[in-house]
Amino acid sequence: MNVLITGVSRGVGKELLELARESKNVKKIFACSSSTAVPCDSGKVNYLAVNFLDDNTIGNLVSSLKGEKINVLINNAGYLHHEEFKKANLIQAKKMFDINFWGPYQLIKGLLPNLIAGKGHVVNIGSMGGFQGSGKFPGLSAYSASKAALANLTECLAEELKEDGVVFNCLALGAVDTEMLKKAFPNYVAGVTSNTMANYILKFALNSSRLINGKVLPVSASTP
Repeated sequence: MNVLITGVSRGVGKELLELARESKNVKKIFACSSSTAVPCDSGKVNYLAVNFLDDNTIGNLVSSLKGEKINVLINNAGYLHHEEFKKANLIQAKKMFDINFWGPYQLIKGLLPNLIAGKGHVVNIGSMGGFQGSGKFPGLSAYSASKAALANLTECLAEELKEDGVVFNCLALGAVDTEMLKKAFPNYVAGVTSNTMANYILKFALNSSRLINGKVLPVSASTP
């Protein structure tokens, strides 16, 4: 399988990259990071720079992958800024939507020929904050809304593109012990490690496309 993973520089994405590298079922990895100082290609890993705040880099990435089949796309890149709504900075809110929603939207659209050729499984990494009916927390309105939009996009594309053989699912993650979470909530300790969550995501992405399509699935140890 050929697998593309975004947001590989840290946290869950970094763990996903390492696990995919070790997997015998993965032939080639396209590892995407917002850093322009990406490492040199190594073995089956092809490093690519893409910044969801810059439409040009998304276009460049799509062009560089012309003709490549993509069997799995994991939209893992994300951005979280914790700020109460009354004091909300609209620049930060827009940044969350650009990275958490519009980035994946444009990437899926641009790579659609690759995904159709590979009968691809698109796994969008959502959040319990964007899962309908879950408990909500102050200071996360824009973040949760951006993840809710991603979840809804998943459902819509699963229906619209099912005749093309592309499968779409969204995993709504609970709290994971990452740098991003620690920065937003310095005093909160998550009970799930990045490695544990990455293991779950990769197995789901590689093995579930024949059984599950168009679903937004909570991945959390607590009840919403």
